[in-house]
Amino acid sequence: MTKKNLENLRHKLHQKHLNGFLVPRADAWPGEFVSKHSERLKWLSGFSGSAGIGVVLIDKAIVLTDGRYTLQVKAQVDPKDWISGDITKVSVPEWLLEHSEKSKNIGFDPFLHSVHEIEKWKKELEKKDIILAPITPNPIDDLWIDQPTMPQDPVTIFPEKFAGESSKDKIKRVTDVLKKEKVEQFFFTMPDSIAWLLNVRGNDVEYTPVPLSYGLLRQDGTFEWFIDPSKVSEDVKNHIGKNVKIRSLNELERVLSGLNSSTGLDERRAAFYFSEILGIRKNLDDPCIHMKACKNKTEQDAIRNAHIHDGQALLEFHRWLKDHQGDNLDEIKVEKKLEEFRRKNGKFFSPSFDTISGFADNGAIIHYRASKQTNKKISGKGLLLIDSGAQYLAEDCAGTTDVTRTYIIGKAENEDRFYYTIVLKAHIAVAKARFPYGTNGTQIDAMARSILWQEGLDFAHGLGHGVGCFLNVHEEASHLSPRGKEKLEAGMLLSNEPGLYIEGQFGIRIENLLLVQKTGETDILGREILCFETVTLAPYDNDLIDFNLLNGDEMGWLKNYYQKIEDNLKI
Repeated sequence: MTKKNLENLRHKLHQKHLNGFLVPRADAWPGEFVSKHSERLKWLSGFSGSAGIGVVLIDKAIVLTDGRYTLQVKAQVDPKDWISGDITKVSVPEWLLEHSEKSKNIGFDPFLHSVHEIEKWKKELEKKDIILAPITPNPIDDLWIDQPTMPQDPVTIFPEKFAGESSKDKIKRVTDVLKKEKVEQFFFTMPDSIAWLLNVRGNDVEYTPVPLSYGLLRQDGTFEWFIDPSKVSEDVKNHIGKNVKIRSLNELERVLSGLNSSTGLDERRAAFYFSEILGIRKNLDDPCIHMKACKNKTEQDAIRNAHIHDGQALLEFHRWLKDHQGDNLDEIKVEKKLEEFRRKNGKFFSPSFDTISGFADNGAIIHYRASKQTNKKISGKGLLLIDSGAQYLAEDCAGTTDVTRTYIIGKAENEDRFYYTIVLKAHIAVAKARFPYGTNGTQIDAMARSILWQEGLDFAHGLGHGVGCFLNVHEEASHLSPRGKEKLEAGMLLSNEPGLYIEGQFGIRIENLLLVQKTGETDILGREILCFETVTLAPYDNDLIDFNLLNGDEMGWLKNYYQKIEDNLKI
């Protein structure tokens, strides 16, 4: 089917006098997850990963993705029609410069690429006079006969008892930024920023509880919210107040093109389309990104409670898995069983991402997703990697979880225990770290990675990412990776997930979520000392731990962690 889709797209491009087209895995809003309506790359190529871009020329096509999906993309796309490549090694412009002829027109949907991305690519492609041409409507939408409709779920209220701050106070903080930056208004394109700012949530995007919308905040605190009005109830209108005016998405172009004063626009996250209709604009990072990354005390309490409920489900699943080895299990069955344990307490809202349930060599595919075609029986001896998460919202909690555990199926051998324990040592090194204010994610990432380096080992992903409070499971502003230049601040919620992957054999990953906390101490240079509080509550697989490889500090941390589990869960 994908072959026919590709042929039809090429025919459409010929009609439009285009020599190629860019097909990112993206929708009109920046974010990792997209609605089914926007899964154009999957429709065209078969690739279902959360990050990637297809580049289609008349005679060849490629799907570029990163190290998380290099094995998955090879398994999902037809090699007769598609090349697969690593975007960290070859960029879209580099591939086009090598494979496209000079002076050709390459189309792109201006809603699906950021201002920053397109302007950067245009400069690079000048070397061969290749022109990037914005095209609307997207030609794939004309061809996709059974394309799902845009989501129409209603907006819901996020209670202040979990938010810890009123929408009015949040807006005041943001308008202070606008005044400082000397912009009359800021145009928001990130749905999670708007959800955080207005203390609302939604269900438009799978796994991420946000309504898809845009917003224009002016210095005087008035907010124009561009959203389907039918999704906003009277209760929500009363909640957001009179300073928030609801406008239809159809009014967006008219309102923005009529602005005659400086408008803040985050060019790394705003669609290229908006740069063309806004007049006077200033490139400015979305002010909500950093604010929502630092969770207040109320949010932290809600997150801890969510992890207690999650931990209970993970503990019960752990026991079930150990008791049912040999019971005709497979990757999909254990994935469904884990969700069953999460659902039964009544606090569960939804998964926070597609569960990764990979046995043996499937576990080596970093962002593997079990399907009917790849579903592997869990039998004999091997490692089972399960990376999962949930969204929780109930009377006592609100939070987003993300946790990975690796289990031994059958009897562990010395090699299994060695590799697992090395990863565990890296994991513990971060969990018990103390560091001065100003430390960034790159420095923390190296704490874990250096332990694997000593053994000639490493992993092809960052150590950790930011996490929202009943929002995005992958949140910006903070991350632990070789590219993590932002300093860590109290209240940030981050993952700690070192791993090890041997292609064709196994994968190991161990992941907890951490809250950055103040210790109340300072170092010799007078800098405030920070530490991590582990909020995930789930036992490791003790059958995989070589306790002889752990030093006294590591054993002490592990003992304290298990005591914390015992104190909070029904053992």
